[in-house]
Amino acid sequence: MLRRYLFGGFVASCVAAARVLPAAEPPVEGAPVNWQMPTLGGLQYWADEQLCGPYRIQRNVTTGHYRLLDASEERLAWGTYAQCNAKLGEVCKLAPPQAFTKRVVLVLHGMARTRNSMDDLSAYLRKHGTDDVLQIGYPSTREDIPTHARSLEKIIERLDGVEEVDVVAYSMGNLVTRYWLGNLAAEQKGDATATAAPKKPLPRLRRYVMLGPPNHGAQRANLWAESTVGRELFNIVVGDGGQQLGPRFHEIKDHLATPACEFGIIAGGKGDGKGWHDGIPGDDDGTVGVDETRLAGASDFVVIPVRHMSLLTDDRSLKMVTSFLKEGYFQSAEARNPVTGQ
Repeated sequence: MLRRYLFGGFVASCVAAARVLPAAEPPVEGAPVNWQMPTLGGLQYWADEQLCGPYRIQRNVTTGHYRLLDASEERLAWGTYAQCNAKLGEVCKLAPPQAFTKRVVLVLHGMARTRNSMDDLSAYLRKHGTDDVLQIGYPSTREDIPTHARSLEKIIERLDGVEEVDVVAYSMGNLVTRYWLGNLAAEQKGDATATAAPKKPLPRLRRYVMLGPPNHGAQRANLWAESTVGRELFNIVVGDGGQQLGPRFHEIKDHLATPACEFGIIAGGKGDGKGWHDGIPGDDDGTVGVDETRLAGASDFVVIPVRHMSLLTDDRSLKMVTSFLKEGYFQSAEARNPVTGQ
């Protein structure tokens, strides 16, 4: 009986909301009628594929359909990408969003996280005068890293008016970024297996900061996958992308490109050579080993005494990210610590 009342109340609430929220006109012929309704923002089952001012077009990982959200994360349209893009054009004619600056910063989260997990970092960058900061969301546990990279590429292709891009990526977000760079490198070589070449020149990648990047895979992910108790749970929870951090790293390893731009790496560690996790060789932040973060070609490298998640909120980390994007170093030009020979 209680279940029946609860269900009845839920239906009544939906009907009431439908009466209040006006139906939007279909953006193109044949598009489904949309009720402008609040959403949770698509934090786990949706991939961002276009950002325009306060609006974002997302793809559902299960059905493949798209939707258009506004700054309040209300759904303005849904259907195909073309239908959502057409609606975006209508909305922008009525209330043109502020155009992107010529340089933007793309911020990518890590595994099992959401774009909201990058709020503190993004707010700090904005406060200290950084150009447009765009927080990108991708369903890290629902699709594999190559698929995330294709979505990232679509976002960058659609940044109208942008000439330069900086990237700040956390943990898995770095593998997504490096896989996208691998796609670009393959396209330039004429690799038939690469994604189609962009129709217009992409913005230049200027500077890139890696936070706790598992550049050589993550032993912690291997330990989870090898656990008798946790193996099945690990596979279910983290999906293909999480497995490509550990036991299936070989699937993506050779496609991960080293950035051709200036890039720096911030790792977490105890500084005692042992770290927080006994199963990870050498120093570590409890999730990623310091040695796992190193990548030859980095123009600066630093280890700070924090755990993995604190890389996103620690004042030292935030200041260093800002410094690198502005100056190309974490602390000073003289204190640069480049990575070579790995």
